[in-house]
Amino acid sequence: MRAREERKELEKLIEKSSNEINQNVPRENEDLPVLKADPLIGVDFDKLQRQCQREAKSMIKNGIKFMIPIKMIRENQYLRDKFKIDVLSLAGMLYQLRSNQIVQKALMEQINLGMAHPRMFEVFAGMSKTIGELNKQTLQTVEAIKQTYKGLKDDEKEKQAEALGTTTQGPMGMLTTGDGSVVTRGTKELINNVKKIKEQDNQQYIDEAQLIPKLNIEPLN
Repeated sequence: MRAREERKELEKLIEKSSNEINQNVPRENEDLPVLKADPLIGVDFDKLQRQCQREAKSMIKNGIKFMIPIKMIRENQYLRDKFKIDVLSLAGMLYQLRSNQIVQKALMEQINLGMAHPRMFEVFAGMSKTIGELNKQTLQTVEAIKQTYKGLKDDEKEKQAEALGTTTQGPMGMLTTGDGSVVTRGTKELINNVKKIKEQDNQQYIDEAQLIPKLNIEPLN
């Protein structure tokens, strides 16, 4: 009996309603504050992305400025492109790191308000692990970038030495380039050179241990 009465009531409502429902229905592009949820984070992610790009650019510059001049990067197309790619790569990692930190903070605030659920603690633990890995990867990426620029610096030195011409060796094993510049050598190379000099015939020394050879130095006019 009750179901029959409810059915009659529904039929009356349908009969009284209009063919088109146009009341209390949001129109296209209509702004309804009631339907909007309040943001939990309140972060401008576009601004955050730009900030990460600035941080990445500054980190790379500070890391390589003692290895290779910034002026050289500006003047070399290959180095300019490489620098842009390195900044883009590092900025992406920083953006992921900052985003995870922001979401983790929002999660902690929700738990602090009493909205605790076992799943939320699981998510928090997972995000903590992710943030730790991102920190480690960021440091490794910065060091890897520095090593690549160090290698480029060594390659540039070799090119400059080749451009100056072949090297010549003086009486003490001193190397000079085509323009007369002195090429420094390590301690190991100097010791090996002394051994070679000792092996020469009729070599005279000024010390009893025969470590310092006597050189014939012509007086200056």
